[in-house]
Amino acid sequence: MFYKDLESEKEKIREFIRKNSKTTYKEIRKKLKIHPERVFKRGMAEAFKEAGIKPPRTFKRNTKEENKKLIVEYIKKNPGVGGHTIVKEIKRSPSNFFKSIKEAYEKAGVKYPREDSYRLSPDEKRRILIKIVKNNPYITVQKLTKKSKAQPYKLFKNLDEIYEKAGVKRIGQGEKIKNRKRKEVIHLIKNNPIVTQREINRICKTHVQEIFKKGIFGAYKEAGIKFPFERLKTYGVGLKEIRQRAKTFEEKVALKLSGFGKVNRLVKTKRGFADIILERKNKKAVIEVKDYELKDVSISQIGQLNKYLEDCNCNLGFLVCYKKPKRDNFLMDKNQIFILEETELSKIPYLMDGTVG
Repeated sequence: MFYKDLESEKEKIREFIRKNSKTTYKEIRKKLKIHPERVFKRGMAEAFKEAGIKPPRTFKRNTKEENKKLIVEYIKKNPGVGGHTIVKEIKRSPSNFFKSIKEAYEKAGVKYPREDSYRLSPDEKRRILIKIVKNNPYITVQKLTKKSKAQPYKLFKNLDEIYEKAGVKRIGQGEKIKNRKRKEVIHLIKNNPIVTQREINRICKTHVQEIFKKGIFGAYKEAGIKFPFERLKTYGVGLKEIRQRAKTFEEKVALKLSGFGKVNRLVKTKRGFADIILERKNKKAVIEVKDYELKDVSISQIGQLNKYLEDCNCNLGFLVCYKKPKRDNFLMDKNQIFILEETELSKIPYLMDGTVG
């Protein structure tokens, strides 16, 4: 195709570049319906120069050999790199310049990482995958792929088929995570034989009582470590003291609340016993008392109080403790819950009088 008025076409391109300094060849073709290389001898580079605009990128085109060299050099610097990464990083696909990625590795003088895998037939790969799963049903797909150097989904319909051929029950993702956590806990116990349940839960970010059948005792048994029962004796003595202190604290709170209305203690609900129900001016509030000095109030305790509110058909709840957290009030559907310290009990009658109870 030739243009009758070449100078006019050139000016259209120059003007477009001045208004769109980062334009591309494709954009010019699409918007102006002009082939820049047919108007300018040196193509886009000349068009930008004549427009007086600095090109946003180089328009120099590498030869096939130059592109090959770029790929080879990148492989030398990054042994083990895959084709997708090469395309992403240097914007060149090995398949455009080599018969295969393996050939590119050969030119680079680097051993192809999947060379051993390529020597195996599909049936041999299937046998390897089945054997690995049979020996370790808890293995993840990522580790299975890495260990076998084969792609499970290319050789089997799905994972169920591999487990079926291996003659073992398919392990779900949730159970695999539990198994991994169990291993973390066992490793921790072996290295720290007197670690406590709370420390295990915090360090491993889990709940020992949920991932081992016999909780902390089961964890110690699987770790092959004798459980430190001496600690339980000390804990038992301390537990009695804690219970007594909690009882005293609850009685103290109940006594102060009796000055604000009628106090009912240990009220049975559908889902447990509420510590206190305070009745005042035909309104009521459910109050839980937590004697925690070192332990923070948890969201599960807020949830338990909310259950008591639902059971008692009440919309207002209070959780009384020694030191309240930064977030001290919660709105759960229609129910409102406040966390108060012992020194703030006088706020309760005001909140009850101003809130639907």
